[in-house]
Amino acid sequence: MPDLHAAPAGQPPPIEGVHTVAELAAALNGLRRRARPGPADDPPTLRVLAERTGVPLTTISNALSGRTLPGTRVVYEFARACGLPDDELAQWTEARQRAADNRRVRRQPTVAPAPAVVPAPTAGTAAILTAMPTTVAASYLGTLAAAEAGRYLTAMTSAAAVDCLRAMPAYTVLACLGAIEPATAARLLQAEESVVAADQLQSMPPAAGQAVLAALPVAVAARLLYEMPRAAALTLVTGMPTEWKTSLMAEAALPTALAIEVLYSTSYSWAVAVLDTIDPVRAAKMIASVAPDAAAGLLAGLRPERAAGLLVRTPPERAGLILFEADPQHAAMLLGVLPGTAATAIVSATAQAEAAFLLAAVGPDHRRQLLADVEPHRAAALRTMIPLARVAVAQRRPTAGPAEDQATAGSGAGSSGRSRIRRIGVDR
Repeated sequence: MPDLHAAPAGQPPPIEGVHTVAELAAALNGLRRRARPGPADDPPTLRVLAERTGVPLTTISNALSGRTLPGTRVVYEFARACGLPDDELAQWTEARQRAADNRRVRRQPTVAPAPAVVPAPTAGTAAILTAMPTTVAASYLGTLAAAEAGRYLTAMTSAAAVDCLRAMPAYTVLACLGAIEPATAARLLQAEESVVAADQLQSMPPAAGQAVLAALPVAVAARLLYEMPRAAALTLVTGMPTEWKTSLMAEAALPTALAIEVLYSTSYSWAVAVLDTIDPVRAAKMIASVAPDAAAGLLAGLRPERAAGLLVRTPPERAGLILFEADPQHAAMLLGVLPGTAATAIVSATAQAEAAFLLAAVGPDHRRQLLADVEPHRAAALRTMIPLARVAVAQRRPTAGPAEDQATAGSGAGSSGRSRIRRIGVDR
């Protein structure tokens, strides 16, 4: 009886039957061909998929060609962009993991035995191994203790050493990488495909992985972290020195969601210092991605000019929610520092109740100026809501005396920012 679940001749296998990089590429191609809005429509082009997923076009092209093993995130975003429901996405990331696991097995030597004459452990051994067929050299290195194999891999050229590692079982690779100097392991990982290097790095014991991560150029480290599941990446990054984390946060390749978790892995003062120094566009994206109360706490620690600069780069409706969660005095100060057009855009885009609250927090002159620039019907509605909003503002204002209020307003920080920052949550 024919197998009703088997793929037709010439068709990619069902996703449950994917076990190799080539089969994964065929399945991804089949998924794209089926992702038609209607029977008469063409499948989405690679450029359209790149725009939907945020994945570079060349990365998608490589994944569909079978030349490289795509990262887990690439497969996930590609499948979602092709219209798969959320409950089916896990099957595709699991298929990608099977392809990654079998990639090692497929590269293991099957017919080439270890050389009959074992090379003497001399300075020339690495040169001899480099000149050997890869499977023979890898088979010989696999018979050695990890420390000894690591010494030979260190002395070989990066290309030859990486070829040997590709032909070894995964557990042997990890043992060798853990036995050599972190700088050497970093050199070899840089010569490997990013997806494979990320898999190896996250599979090492945390302390060893962190030592290798510290030896990598920060830009390379950010790319490898990008290829890892976020939990694995955060495990590595959390134990890194603060100075290294500071450098990492400036790298554009670091995913925003991971950057936010790193931001909260240290201290409030460090998080504020990072937001004060990194590219303002990147900092604003992070501010816009966390929960509004946490964002308000972060802004409370920044200089008013810097905080206003980040709010200008934040969508107005989001900026309004953040200001609503801030202390009224701080919100009023930031609205005063913002350019007039930006402040008006925030009042115009924010829900009426929150917008009335913000207008009640500012002084009468500033309030009149803002309302004059808002659409007349909305301005009239806001004016009727301001008296009640003043009560809410009074209830939210700190109870400290004038001198303490003045100090808090001048610094923009205080305990409020720290307490809000502890309630971190990426707002999805």
